[in-house]
Amino acid sequence: MKRSTLFYLLISLLLILLGSSCQQTADAGSVADAAPAMAISARATEPLPTLAPSVTPIPSPTVTLTPSATATAPPTVTPQPTQTNTPTVTPTETQTPTAPSASSGQAVPINRRCPQEAPIRPTYTSYFLAADAWPQPQGEPVGHFDFVKPVPGGGRTIINKTFPYGSDGGGRYLLHNGIDIAGELGMPVLAVADGTVVVAQADESELYGWRCDWYGHLVVLELDQTWQGQPIYVLYGHVLGLSVEVGQQVAQGEPIAEVGVGGAATVPHLHLEVRVGSNEFSSTRNPMLWIDPGPTRGVVAGRLIDPQGRPWQGVIVTLVDASEDDAEFINTWSYQGDPQNLINPDELLAENFVFADVRPGEYTLYVKLQGVEYRQPVQVLEGEITTVELVTEPYKTPTPTPEVSPTPEVKAEPEMTPTAVSDQNG
Repeated sequence: MKRSTLFYLLISLLLILLGSSCQQTADAGSVADAAPAMAISARATEPLPTLAPSVTPIPSPTVTLTPSATATAPPTVTPQPTQTNTPTVTPTETQTPTAPSASSGQAVPINRRCPQEAPIRPTYTSYFLAADAWPQPQGEPVGHFDFVKPVPGGGRTIINKTFPYGSDGGGRYLLHNGIDIAGELGMPVLAVADGTVVVAQADESELYGWRCDWYGHLVVLELDQTWQGQPIYVLYGHVLGLSVEVGQQVAQGEPIAEVGVGGAATVPHLHLEVRVGSNEFSSTRNPMLWIDPGPTRGVVAGRLIDPQGRPWQGVIVTLVDASEDDAEFINTWSYQGDPQNLINPDELLAENFVFADVRPGEYTLYVKLQGVEYRQPVQVLEGEITTVELVTEPYKTPTPTPEVSPTPEVKAEPEMTPTAVSDQNG
């Protein structure tokens, strides 16, 4: 082979090798240039944690279960098994407990429906002689102190003496058909006697008082004992923290609720009623004739009537302690005139005024009516009831004072001046 040909072949081979090397370098450069763009694209499409619900799942309502109504019910409301299936249904008369009828002996439905309009407070009478005779005692006038205090602590039962049973508190309130016992919010409330719970609920939609939502929450016990063949019901009003339910048997002194507020009450206290014969607002008796006064106190139950047996209504009656130099004066009121017949005397006592929580000793009962002062000695014994009857003189019809018509004042005619005459004559 000629040298020229060999040289040419070597040159061609060298050119081929150089071209292949440049192509590989260019491909590597294009891949390197493309890599940053791919990385940016990957970051842009990568899901961010704050935008991905699947990363931080939000619990749905079905995951976090809401407690049932009975579990979240406040402690003041005791669930009633008979009402859990129909909690929104307004009770009807056929679903309401019934009261015995004295005439027929058959149960009469008690209407628990709320009135469409709020009732109007009637006018009560004070220092007034009723037209009809007051009931007479039906037997030996003895006490029946079968109840223990409805709040903890032995001994005395302290009540609001300015608002006793049968009083309207000086014209400020509805006639009181129970008693008010002071107590701090949350103080335990106790069963006064053995019995069965027949009501334990709010009264917002059922009528147990003068109107619906009268008590806020209430507990009613039907006692195991009866009175002259009639059932006895004890109502606890304005209570909270109910710890009993309908149908439950309770023993005397057992906690059933707590002192609270609600309904017509804005200050914590316990409102206590004793209902005889029927669990109705108009079937009450004076609770202080049922609660044991304790060994250091006594009770006075009295009758203030005229010779015809008619009661004097809303009259101040005073008990004067005659055993000390500094005489103690205790005031109360005879039961006021009651057009709705909400106030009832005890069958054995036929009282129309009561002094409760009185220290034993010698007293003088004092009343002043129509200008006449009446005094009668009274002895109060430990843990017992003392009865007293004060009969006044016949009613004195006030002599009307003749009205004197004022003598009209005669005024002289004004003198007319010549100028005035001249003006009138033109």
